[in-house]
Amino acid sequence: MASPQRQSRLYAIQEHCRAHILMLKEEVSLFIDHPVGVSGHTSSFLKDVEDKLAEISELQGILDVIEKE
Repeated sequence: MASPQRQSRLYAIQEHCRAHILMLKEEVSLFIDHPVGVSGHTSSFLKDVEDKLAEISELQGILDVIEKE
């Protein structure tokens, strides 16, 4: 059986990841729903969205690993 400290630490990591994922999803939604920028810089916009999605994927991977423990 896992110690209470271990469970507490894992819970804290999970909650941190979940909160960060929610924040990143909101940022992606804002980018997509309200695109603002200089004309001709679409690649930068797409890169920003891709970076946020990659970060979400990484955090979701962490959650998946913890949940399999």
